[in-house]
Amino acid sequence: MNPFFIVGNDRSGTTMLRLIVDRGADAAVPPESMFLTDFAAGFDAGGPRDAQAAAELMREVWRHPKVRLWGLAPQAPAVPPELSGREAYRFIVAAPFEAYAARHGKQRWGDKTPHYVHHVDHLLRLWPRARVVVLVRDGRDVALSLRRMPFGPNNAWAAAQWWARGVRAGARAQREHPDSVLTVHYEALAERPQEQVQRLCGFLGLGYDEDMLALDHVDPTLIVPDQAAWFPTLFDGINTSAVGRWQREMSRRDRRIFAALAGAELEQLGYEVGEAAPAVTAREARWLRRHNELMRNVNFLRLRLVQERGRELRFALARRLRDPVKRAR
Repeated sequence: MNPFFIVGNDRSGTTMLRLIVDRGADAAVPPESMFLTDFAAGFDAGGPRDAQAAAELMREVWRHPKVRLWGLAPQAPAVPPELSGREAYRFIVAAPFEAYAARHGKQRWGDKTPHYVHHVDHLLRLWPRARVVVLVRDGRDVALSLRRMPFGPNNAWAAAQWWARGVRAGARAQREHPDSVLTVHYEALAERPQEQVQRLCGFLGLGYDEDMLALDHVDPTLIVPDQAAWFPTLFDGINTSAVGRWQREMSRRDRRIFAALAGAELEQLGYEVGEAAPAVTAREARWLRRHNELMRNVNFLRLRLVQERGRELRFALARRLRDPVKRAR
């Protein structure tokens, strides 16, 4: 069975969409994985070189801090001896998803990891027949939602550039893989959920049921416990209360900065931009860069050491050092 992936910028509704799809009868979608890029170098190098390396990689994947949150059996499955190289790698990285789906009585599995929007090519090298859903949302609403998060950009200047990079990555994936990638707007999903979820299910080859839309009946334990505070209204049901918040809550200054840096991407996606915004001055950019970097480091420590108690620190540090998207200012 071919997997599917829900990607896009953080705070674009990917968790809501994950719970909608997971509520259906056909597929299970666990919390974020991240290990598909954490271990990607192994696939690019040709996969585990022998049975011993394959067994070690399976143990590494099985005890990855994200996977440990999925409630799987403590013992990882054995890698079939007839598999080697990239075929062994595929078996290994699919194993936690398959175990999660089986635990929930589902035949298929999907993944919801927003950051994979920058790695769609890798996902499709792993599973050439996979399907990818790119969820997009007005970047100004995304920026507002990020304000209370211990991750991501910390002001309109940083948020605009970060959001625009994600939008461009999703657009490139849609352009280069038109049969494998579907773009969905958060606003359309909130306003016309039945229409959009039926369309989505058709693309993914899943059965549709109206009960998929009943988020007020979702089991809250499907959210990682120490992330529950990030989604205070998620279980209120699908609604439009968060659509267009920027028009009510974003300052004129932040609107100007965001439009100056991401106006082209807003317009490309059909969002209201208004008058052309003046460029951000060099002095303003220097101050905003420093502010973002300071808060980025404070939040990194707050999230990784305080909230997560260090469980993901090793991988998080490696991502910051390795990944140009994570390093980007």
